[in-house]
Amino acid sequence: MRSKEMFLKDLEKLKRKLQSVYNNINLDDIINKLLYYYEAGLISINQSSIQLIISAHLKSLGYRVFVEYETKGRLLDIYAVGESDIGIEVEYGYVPSFNAIVAEEYLKSRLALKILRYSNLCSKFYIAVPSFYIPPIPDELLEDYKDEKSIRKIIRLVRKYHKVNDITSNDVKLAKVDGIVNVNISNLKVNFIDKYTYIRLENLYR
Repeated sequence: MRSKEMFLKDLEKLKRKLQSVYNNINLDDIINKLLYYYEAGLISINQSSIQLIISAHLKSLGYRVFVEYETKGRLLDIYAVGESDIGIEVEYGYVPSFNAIVAEEYLKSRLALKILRYSNLCSKFYIAVPSFYIPPIPDELLEDYKDEKSIRKIIRLVRKYHKVNDITSNDVKLAKVDGIVNVNISNLKVNFIDKYTYIRLENLYR
């Protein structure tokens, strides 16, 4: 784990770049919260960078923004409140070496778990990714209706790679993905991509 000083230095540098784009927007509350969770060993600089960039973007649009937001005993990476509320989970695409030869399935499992745990905590739910990564969201979770076969398939997929006992068939039935948030970390651009556009993009990579 990188030192607290290096982590803070990187975020402060990113903050200055964001303030030049968003007219000196106040990001101290976001950075302080990220620092707290970094010291606890719960987040990385990769995840935090995306959280900070999206937070600045949403704040500039008039949203009240929170990171590592606790609700119903769970922590959302980003929670924003405006005309409606938005929940966002960050996915960077990291695959442990022992899952290297099943990378796609492993990532599908991890994305499914995030969607099942967090998508029902907000009106709209998105997966945030760096611009170089298209997340392999399971097809079943992009459907409005999930039949029993799809529900069982998703639960098996999640449990294959994660020891969890808090996921139910009802979680799968109610799960939703409104789209992805594409974040260019270098030029700070944030693009909300709706579910149907994501499906077309993802199909190009199959």
